Amino acid sequence: MSDTVFDGPVVIVGGGVAGLVSAQLLLEAGCDVTVIERGEVIGGLAKSFSYDGFTFDVGPHRFHTENPNVKAYLDRVIKGDGTLFPRRSEVYFRGKYYRWPLHPKNLLQLPPGLAGKSFIDLGVNNFREYQVDSFEQYVLRQYGPTLYKNFFEGYSRKFLGIEPRDTHPDWAKVGLNRAIIDDKMQMQNLTQLLKTTLLQYNKVDIDFLYPTEGMWQAWDKVSKIIEGLGGRIITGTAASIRGANGRVEKVFAGDEEFEPSVVIWTAPITVATKQLGVTTPNLPYLGMLIYNVCVDSEVPRDYQWCYYGADDLVFNRISIPKEFSMATVPHAKATGLNVEVTCMKGDERWRHAERLTDWVVDDLIKVGLIKNRTVVHDVFVERVEDSYPIYHKTYPADLEVARKGLANFPNLHLAGRTGMFWYNNMDHSIENAMQLCTKLLREAGRAETEESQLAAGAA
Repeated sequence: MSDTVFDGPVVIVGGGVAGLVSAQLLLEAGCDVTVIERGEVIGGLAKSFSYDGFTFDVGPHRFHTENPNVKAYLDRVIKGDGTLFPRRSEVYFRGKYYRWPLHPKNLLQLPPGLAGKSFIDLGVNNFREYQVDSFEQYVLRQYGPTLYKNFFEGYSRKFLGIEPRDTHPDWAKVGLNRAIIDDKMQMQNLTQLLKTTLLQYNKVDIDFLYPTEGMWQAWDKVSKIIEGLGGRIITGTAASIRGANGRVEKVFAGDEEFEPSVVIWTAPITVATKQLGVTTPNLPYLGMLIYNVCVDSEVPRDYQWCYYGADDLVFNRISIPKEFSMATVPHAKATGLNVEVTCMKGDERWRHAERLTDWVVDDLIKVGLIKNRTVVHDVFVERVEDSYPIYHKTYPADLEVARKGLANFPNLHLAGRTGMFWYNNMDHSIENAMQLCTKLLREAGRAETEESQLAAGAA
């Protein structure tokens, strides 16, 4: 491909992690870049909410990567305005809190029958046959019936809203890695789970990096770099694209019209297929309700986040922002509780999310996080669209249909969690943006400085 690949503006649809990092890297390489974000604030699924001196993110966001190029990029952007801290995460099971990943002392807390049956599964599971075509069958093969029934089945059903037998095994493979984070810890079967648990005796906790003021601080820094390099970020405007003659010829944002040389699409892949007249398969996204609870007291748990799988609890996960940084609360005695409830956009919960507020507060009392209602200063409800791709059993074939259809527009490039229908985290989105920008610049024959090669993840 010749230099003419950049004979017009690069338009990036979506101001989340992948979109913002791509914009910065391409601007540093001399491209003309415009970012179009439908929300009023940038950050996408990694944005922040602030009210009354409290700051909350969309769930527990933090940086941790083994990729040296991503580390170098974060060092360059954060520039010391971050906090480092060891991981503290938990799981709530049958009325008790357990460290996650499991610590050896937690094995002694488990009900004897449950622990005993799990070890029996370890011995006999190799003699069982499973047809690994679903989340259910994958977890049964890897962990056995006891742990599947007690830990995985209910949480997966509660979180996704579909049956484990109808869920693709990728949800187990990728989801467990996202929950564990540490690449050195393997929990892909019962044997690895046991080894990982025993290794916790002498393990040094990994450190996470978090922008001191909240995740918004990182994207504010990136946005200032983008604008300082002459790039534009348009917020509060949904983009639409029009294709003709084998390329995306027009991008519309409100009253503005662009004739792009390249389009980087980080919005849902299904929106791109619909706008370009490509077959739109069954690739749904999960919605999420965030209940940001402002508490006028400390709470008895000091985890950064905790999983709640019980059916009688309305929420799936809770994070405590001040365990990432004390700058996220107005004073040391206050606590923010970031409470997540999954649903589908437009369903009963989504439309009437405020009605669940009392249920959320009651369940916070039930799990021992707050004593009573009087300590709750306020609850702010936020609706988050397209938070997770839903991996139905047929999703690989459906995704391939979408990708093949969009491949007819070679100047359109997919990126990020929603654009690629890929359950990733922030570090992976940064890496994804680096790889894509490196590819585009190399195809265009653009010379790169040593610094931009490092930032773009070049070898």
